[in-house]
Amino acid sequence: MAFAIEKFLELSKAVTTSDLDWSYVEKTGVTEDEARALRYMADVESHTIIYLRDLLAGHTSRDREITAFLSCWVYEELNHGLAIDKFLTAAGYPPDKERYQKIAGGFSWQEEIEAFLTLNIAKLTPHFAATHMSWGALNEMMAASAYTQLAYYTKNKELSKLLLRIAKDERRHQSFYYHQAEKRLTHPLASKMANIAMKRFWAPVGMGVGEDFGLQFIAALLFDDERGQQELNHMDKMFAKLPTFGWFNRVTSSVNGAIQEFSKKEPERAQQIKERKQQNLKTRTDKQKAEWEASAAAVDEAN
Repeated sequence: MAFAIEKFLELSKAVTTSDLDWSYVEKTGVTEDEARALRYMADVESHTIIYLRDLLAGHTSRDREITAFLSCWVYEELNHGLAIDKFLTAAGYPPDKERYQKIAGGFSWQEEIEAFLTLNIAKLTPHFAATHMSWGALNEMMAASAYTQLAYYTKNKELSKLLLRIAKDERRHQSFYYHQAEKRLTHPLASKMANIAMKRFWAPVGMGVGEDFGLQFIAALLFDDERGQQELNHMDKMFAKLPTFGWFNRVTSSVNGAIQEFSKKEPERAQQIKERKQQNLKTRTDKQKAEWEASAAAVDEAN
């Protein structure tokens, strides 16, 4: 089924927060692990405007569907970050005033080289857009999964509600990128460039953003259990359905590598995270589990 760009543009809006019970958020708060994860997520969202620089390059910037989509995409992503900041502030974890400047100025030399290459290769051929779209599809897939995973484990019902709304937006974004990649990867040159990029340069979204070891912490918190491993496997299988990507399994290998790094560096913390998640899930009633599964299913329908 083709992506309905006109419908996406019509429905695009900032994530809704006005109906959340903010007095409950202030009273209930979040755990330190959740606050740390949310801060990392907000930092990644704040990078969206910088990623836009790479996407709107060369021939890609002259594609009507892509530019129309990105205009709404960057607005929705920006508001994801603002919504998370608002939630963290209400929960007692306000961001530093200079947070954005610190994060935006924290590019690694690898990121600078990649940005230089993507900007300039995109000027040489319109087929490089397939690389941008493939990369974006996988990053949105991982973002939606991360939000859904955290929504599943938190005891804060308002946080779960907000995260599932954000995840639904990410699924819509994923759908655009995925369908664009699917139709562009049929060209041999487009396919070759995309495969090289995803094999040699791709890393999980947020790598190098925010705090040191942030990605490793997120990996351990959200994916170091049976449910998390199923999510990783599902993403690999879905991405592998794209033309010429039948070999793909980098989500599982990359995230599990990050989990192992975290367990090696902070073994006690890693074990503590596992035990807390298990304890949280034990306290849930069957009704609560069913309600959550229904909400999560609605998120996936957006894809």
